[in-house]
Amino acid sequence: MELFENIDRQDTPYDIFYTPSVNSPKHWHYYSEILYIKSGRIKLICNDYSFILEKGDICYIYPLQLHEITRADNDTGEPVDYAVIKFDIHTISIPEAYVQKMYDYFVTRGSDQDYCLIVKNAEEISDSVISCVSEYNSRDLLHTFKMQSDIFGILIYIARMCDKVLPEKEHKQNEVSLSFYRILEYIDMHSSEKLEIADLAAKCHLSYSHFARLFRDNYGRSCKEYINYIRLHKADELLMHTDYDISYIAAQTGFFDSSHFIRAYKAWKGKTPKQQRFIYNR
Repeated sequence: MELFENIDRQDTPYDIFYTPSVNSPKHWHYYSEILYIKSGRIKLICNDYSFILEKGDICYIYPLQLHEITRADNDTGEPVDYAVIKFDIHTISIPEAYVQKMYDYFVTRGSDQDYCLIVKNAEEISDSVISCVSEYNSRDLLHTFKMQSDIFGILIYIARMCDKVLPEKEHKQNEVSLSFYRILEYIDMHSSEKLEIADLAAKCHLSYSHFARLFRDNYGRSCKEYINYIRLHKADELLMHTDYDISYIAAQTGFFDSSHFIRAYKAWKGKTPKQQRFIYNR
């Protein structure tokens, strides 16, 4: 079971569309995502924190954050329709003078609870969103250039409206190579296997201590904690959607044994896997 969602870096560094979906299961990706609500309400769950997005709201989701979209509580019944703009911030043409500032705002999280940037009642940016979707669908002359222009305009608007407090860092974001960003893709694909932090550091051509510090600085938790987090979410999906026994789920998701899985799951959810499965099946 993979949580990673890919955009081809060479051919399609964008995926832009309107959707009425209120059933987007847990996933993550190395690219950025913008949601703009045209009508209705949705619930965004990002790293276990919930946000209600309503008509006119715009939301930027940082790369590498585990998130899902579901139906909002107290649904008003208004049809849901929202724009989704997915793009790889590493491949859009950011002027060199602004690379560091863009990374500070749209790659580096400001705190452990900083999973996304939300602007309420952002109707004034709707024209840029509509233009971006239209250009992506039309494929007219220079449409990529126009899409990038629209995306930059949206990002500037979000940055100005959110007034994000940037953390003080001794080491700037340009220390982090693209291989470091892609390590989470590797973790997701190999989470059922034995993963050693030293081996992951070596894949990024970094020392163990440098890798560990950068990982915590950028993702708000240790690499070991993140691996455990991914394994628990994959196990939770199997509990919800299959009848596999606890031992099999533990083995398939990378835990040492069923006892290790049960302890980790109870520490996370406050319930044993068996208790949680009973709740899912009610």
